[in-house]
Amino acid sequence: MDTGRDIRKRLAAALAPINDGTARTFIATMVSITSWRSAVALVLTLFRSLTQGAQLLLLVPLMQIIGLDVQQGSVGWLSGLVSSAFAAVGLRPTLSAVLGAFVVLATLLSAITWWQTIFNLRLEQEFVATLRRRFYRAVAGTEWLVFSKIRSSDLTHALTTELNRVGGAASVLLSLVTNAVLLSVYVALALKLSATMTAVVFLSGAALLLALGKRTRAARWTGQETSLATNGLYSAAIEHLGGMKTTKSYGAEDRTTRIFSDFTDRVAQMFVRTTRVYAGTAFWFSTGSVAILCAILYVSIEVLNMASAGIILLLFLFNRMMPLFSSLQNNCQAFANAMPAFAGVLSLLERCEAASEKKGGRPGREIELHRHVRLEEVSFSYGAEEKAPAIHDLSLEIEAGKTTAIVGSSGAGKSTVADLVMGLIKPTGGRVLVDERPLTPEYMDSWRDRIGYVTQDTFLFNDTIRANLLWASPAASDEEMERALKMAAATDFVSRLPHGIETVLGDRGVRLSGGEKQRLALARALLRRPSLLILDEATSALDSENERRIQRAIEELRGRMTILVITHRLSTIQSADVIHVLEHGRLVESGDWEALVSRMNGRFKTLSQAQGYGEADNGRRPSHDPRPAPEANLLSE
Repeated sequence: MDTGRDIRKRLAAALAPINDGTARTFIATMVSITSWRSAVALVLTLFRSLTQGAQLLLLVPLMQIIGLDVQQGSVGWLSGLVSSAFAAVGLRPTLSAVLGAFVVLATLLSAITWWQTIFNLRLEQEFVATLRRRFYRAVAGTEWLVFSKIRSSDLTHALTTELNRVGGAASVLLSLVTNAVLLSVYVALALKLSATMTAVVFLSGAALLLALGKRTRAARWTGQETSLATNGLYSAAIEHLGGMKTTKSYGAEDRTTRIFSDFTDRVAQMFVRTTRVYAGTAFWFSTGSVAILCAILYVSIEVLNMASAGIILLLFLFNRMMPLFSSLQNNCQAFANAMPAFAGVLSLLERCEAASEKKGGRPGREIELHRHVRLEEVSFSYGAEEKAPAIHDLSLEIEAGKTTAIVGSSGAGKSTVADLVMGLIKPTGGRVLVDERPLTPEYMDSWRDRIGYVTQDTFLFNDTIRANLLWASPAASDEEMERALKMAAATDFVSRLPHGIETVLGDRGVRLSGGEKQRLALARALLRRPSLLILDEATSALDSENERRIQRAIEELRGRMTILVITHRLSTIQSADVIHVLEHGRLVESGDWEALVSRMNGRFKTLSQAQGYGEADNGRRPSHDPRPAPEANLLSE
């Protein structure tokens, strides 16, 4: 758990790039996304402000009707302006006409406010939705190496909670602009009544805003604290729920509950602190506003000897203006509070976009596998912090139509080879070639369309089997899905499920066993009719029976497609056409099973003996393994 000093250091580092530039970037981004809609929002704001100003001017004829003198000083000018407006429409400023005009203006103001509320909400949601789509597109297009170094909970938190806060900032910004325009209209009217008193009020309000500026900075700090706290809560929720089986098996429910509770309490404290800042600001502003209005009333009567009509109208204007000052202060605080969220989202977005995969267009850039995939003196390192390259000067060939296996101990570089073949990572030296054509970015989409990939950690969506299959090939027919299930030896167990292919699998396929999930993942890969099927430790976590089922299914595919098997369990590759043995990222041996196990002091022979394969049967099966040899055809079962 972080100490208070650690949290402060993280806050200081996080807040370093958050300044006025962040606000400018936010505004520029919002305007670029919403384009002409921003101009419409400003026009609506202007109309609303002018309507409120016109409604306010109707107080002048009303005061005249009740007997107040409105012909003196600046009020007289406003009275003439209102009378001219009535005359322009052929009316006299009688009580009925004034009240009727007030109703019309009130209705118009309500209509504009209603339209503006809906329009601003749509603008805000469009802004957030566009940012969210752009962010997800950037994440999906990020180079695998960079993506693998970012916590998934950070990305999820940014896509949901933080972008919701960014949407709140957009709403606050629109409200801030509305209040600023309305305030300017009131200031213009007040200046006509008394430039001296308006200047005093305006300066007093500005002084009050400056005095409370510290609270705006505090809002920025609490905003960053909220981002950190909610991110911690989000990460804890994802990790703890994902590891609930392990938690229960260790009897650690109480311990994880305490950890989660600490994050929950921290989030609650951040929201309370934010509310305390807002409430304190509102208190001081309300108190200061009352003091200023009282001072204005005293000076107007005792010093300036203003007429009663002018005083009433001025007080009414100032009474409208002071809450607007308060709203501006609150808006500024809320905007500052949300800026850390925007800065965090923007930072992740720029990081992902900077690491975007460089892929060219598909037209005229198709690539086919007819002869082989070849690694030519390939080297690869995961970063400067690595002591040695994961792959070093590796040259090997994966021949089309055959089964090639890559074996070795943990850390030998087996999965790195699979990533290189798929183009998920780029060699730091050497080349990957498909039929002698370098695997460059312009061929990447075409190449990956021809790959079926099955890993040890199978991912299945919380959806039906049909939906999980169609995810790999959306246009596949029922017949094609049935064929793929049969080829993966999955038809039997699917037919026994309550709703067959329409059965919902639960979160990550929880309703299926490990072997069933692997066979379904194999069916999903086969549905693509791949030119190259890659099995990356696909059976390493399975029991012997399920491993044998998968192995038989793979045997049935021999000769139909190119198969690359990545494994450390030798039981799955006895019939492979070629076996490449890696050690510390280097190729140390190649050959078929018989050749490798008969090689004296060979690395493969050492591996096979370590897994219990004896010499009496030429290393074909472990001497202690009571299992019968695989039947010729699993699909007949």
